[in-house]
Amino acid sequence: MNLSRLYGKNILPSCGYCLYLKRDGNEEKCVKGKPTDAGSCGAFVYEPTLREPKEAPSLGHYKPEDFQI
Repeated sequence: MNLSRLYGKNILPSCGYCLYLKRDGNEEKCVKGKPTDAGSCGAFVYEPTLREPKEAPSLGHYKPEDFQI
């Protein structure tokens, strides 16, 4: 499957959503042996299931009168 059509080609490399990242409790390790404190490396492969969604924006404050016709 070509993921570039779904997610675009402008994905900034980050170890947080790399295929090679392994999490053991609070510790993160790269399977390739690369340091994860640098943010990303040349072995980066995008894994969309590791990305955490952003928090939804608040809807504001509405009154019941705002929804009446």
